[in-house]
Amino acid sequence: MKERIIAVSLAAASVLMAVTPPLEAEAASSSSTEFELRKKVIGISGIMDLTGIYQPVTRAQFAQMLVQASEYRNTTSDRSTVSVFADVPKDNMYASYVRIAASNEWMVGYLGGVFRPDQYVTLQEAARGVLALLGYTSEDFTGDQIGGRMSMFEYLDLNDEIGKSSSDTLTKEDCINLFYNLLKAEPKDGNGIYGTVLGCELTSDGEILPNKQCYAHAF
Repeated sequence: MKERIIAVSLAAASVLMAVTPPLEAEAASSSSTEFELRKKVIGISGIMDLTGIYQPVTRAQFAQMLVQASEYRNTTSDRSTVSVFADVPKDNMYASYVRIAASNEWMVGYLGGVFRPDQYVTLQEAARGVLALLGYTSEDFTGDQIGGRMSMFEYLDLNDEIGKSSSDTLTKEDCINLFYNLLKAEPKDGNGIYGTVLGCELTSDGEILPNKQCYAHAF
C-alpha cells in the first residue's frame, strides 16, 4: 500500500510538471500581447517616442509626455520664448513642455529655481502629473500630500502593470503602461474616460480604441 501511494504521488507530480510550463507560457504570451496593444495605442496617440522602451525617463521627457497627453498638444511649439528655470534655457528642446507642465502644476521644480531636467522621474512625480491631468489639485489632498496622491493613484488603477514603489524611477515601458491607464481612467468630474481628450474610445471589453482623431494626432 505504501509503495502504491508513493507511485501515485510521483505520477501526480509528473502531471503537474508537464502541465505547469504550458500554463506559464500561456500567461506570459497573454501578458506580452496585452503590452503590445498598450504600446500600439500609446504610439498611435503620439504621447511618446517608442524607441528604447527599457530606457529610464528624465523629468524633461516626462514633461513632454504630459503635454502630449493633454489638450495643449496641438498648441505647443518646440521653441520657447522664455526660460522658466535656470537649468532649462529657452533654447532647450524641452523648454516649452517644461514651462507648460510647471505652470499647470503638473510638475514642480526645486529650491534655487531649478527643474533638474536630466534627473530621472520617479513614480510619485509621475503620479502627481497624471492625477493633475485628471483634474486633481493639491486642494484634493490634505495632510500628507504624497501619501494622498499615491492612494488616489492606486485607487484609480493608474499603477496597473507598473509594479514600482513611489521612489522608484520609471522607464519608457512603465510610462507606456502609465499613460494607457490614464486613457482608461475617469476624470475627477466623472465625465467618461480621460482618453476622449485624445479622441480615443473605450471598447466593450474595457480597452482603449484609438479612432481616426487619435491617428490624425500621431502623424
